[in-house]
Amino acid sequence: MRVLVIGAGLVGSAAAKTLRERGHHVTGTTTTPAKVDALNPLFDEVVVLRGSDREAVHAQVAAADAVVVTAGPSAAHAMTPEDRAATYHEILVATAESVTSAPGTPHLVALSSLSVYGNASNHLDVVTEDSPVTDSDDPSPSRFLAMEATYLDSAGDRATVFRCGDIFGADDPPIETKVAMAHQYLGGSVPFGADALFYRLSVEDAADAIVFAVENATVGLFNLTHPELPPRNGEIFDVIGASQGLPGLTYRAEIAAPSAPISVERLADAGFVARTSYVAHPLLEQV
Repeated sequence: MRVLVIGAGLVGSAAAKTLRERGHHVTGTTTTPAKVDALNPLFDEVVVLRGSDREAVHAQVAAADAVVVTAGPSAAHAMTPEDRAATYHEILVATAESVTSAPGTPHLVALSSLSVYGNASNHLDVVTEDSPVTDSDDPSPSRFLAMEATYLDSAGDRATVFRCGDIFGADDPPIETKVAMAHQYLGGSVPFGADALFYRLSVEDAADAIVFAVENATVGLFNLTHPELPPRNGEIFDVIGASQGLPGLTYRAEIAAPSAPISVERLADAGFVARTSYVAHPLLEQV
């Protein structure tokens, strides 16, 4: 199978490794020409394009049996509403529009975010894929929802959308470093809420879910995170900060996320469970 991976970052590269090991031909994309040499060993081919460049995307999609979109905004450009407004539409929505308007009928797999629920479903005992989503106009959830609608409305019978927890692993800094960086570079202020449950997704589980969807032609909308109940943001981050001699963070709650448990039963029923994403933090075990 010929697989196009748009976004050769941590998840895209990990998925490509497994797909190639399983005999698939994988083309990766990057927006940065200087990264091509480093990416070449990880893919069968590497091309330079932006997701918003429809002509370039169409040319690549036309040759693919499956298209995996792992391109997403970086944390460095997600800390203020202004940064999110400047980057989220192009990276998420414009890419989806390019992919779904391309010729052919490849299977499409795209990564979204659990932030699309915001706090709209916190009154429920559990949040499922059919639960209410946020009506926030913040560029993060609103653009993720617009991206989802583009894939599901235009190619619903051949599209998989994963609503992912916070992705970690590989070269991504650990939580302890991120808490310290929030104080060092952001003045101890972060855009999410203290009460939201800290659902995570390891790079390995994200990549394995992509491979599962590609090889099984799984279609639909799925929550993708671990089944275990995690701590809340304020609980875990402030304990970590205190262990480093740092004051508690200021939680601006611009990007709301569920404080009710997330159900992953739909994806489990389809045959996939994230098995490496939950690790109890040792500091919380001491509390």
